[in-house]
Amino acid sequence: MNRQFTLIIFFNLLFINNIYAYNLENNCEKAIQANNLKAAADEATKLTKDNAFDGEFCLGKVLVNENKLDDGIKQFEKSEKLAQHPADQMLAIMFKGLAYKEKNDINQSFTVFNNGYETAKLGNSKFVQFERRFLIQMGKIQETQEKHEDAYESFAKSLKASSNDDERAESYDRLARSAARQKYYDRAREYSLKGSVMYRKSGYLGEYAELTLLKAEYEVLDDAYDLAMNTLEELEKLCIDAGGEYYLAKTYIQLYKLSKEDKDVYLAKATEVANRIGAKDLLNDI
Repeated sequence: MNRQFTLIIFFNLLFINNIYAYNLENNCEKAIQANNLKAAADEATKLTKDNAFDGEFCLGKVLVNENKLDDGIKQFEKSEKLAQHPADQMLAIMFKGLAYKEKNDINQSFTVFNNGYETAKLGNSKFVQFERRFLIQMGKIQETQEKHEDAYESFAKSLKASSNDDERAESYDRLARSAARQKYYDRAREYSLKGSVMYRKSGYLGEYAELTLLKAEYEVLDDAYDLAMNTLEELEKLCIDAGGEYYLAKTYIQLYKLSKEDKDVYLAKATEVANRIGAKDLLNDI
């Protein structure tokens, strides 16, 4: 399996506040983006001669993408020790935790993320964005372990560590889902509303639509059926106006699931749109 999660998830992370010494434009990274892992490994070796951290860190990413997770973890540990900048050290810790997570060593992954969080806190506000990312990862693991109260606390801390609308949107999103898992539907409604507003403000319309679909579900569960129908009708209009047919189909599916009336009508609309855009898989959950 191709594991370019390391490139995709943290592509923008490397440029936050320009606090990183690591250069994402190096030839090793470019080769990874082109999915030429052999060339990437060769470029990492060359890079090591001029910049030990950059070379060893990028080689770790290559190994993870090659599914050589144990070797990748060793590389991240090596690059962690070579880091000359605290932010690069935390970057190596983050990727090491992700590699353990890919390996399905959840306990070790959590330990790494927790250690990274404690390390980030030592930098006070300078590395608060890393604090938030470590907390998000910790909360995700706690959810898989069904430690829902702990996950909720991690996401709440991540919200406090958020510094812009994009980050607050993600934290509210996580809080909404966590609250719903604990059947705190009033909180889930509140967080999903705040998160969806910030997603839309930031231009993340896909994330906005996904969270709005959940918001309607939470409203039904919190005995606010009419409000839920209004929420979905507004989303339907937005999808039509914006040409977002994928989410239009998902909206009709949610209307089919949640509405008390016209279920056949919504099912027919969902089926028609899904078939037209070649997304028949959306209908599998009905």
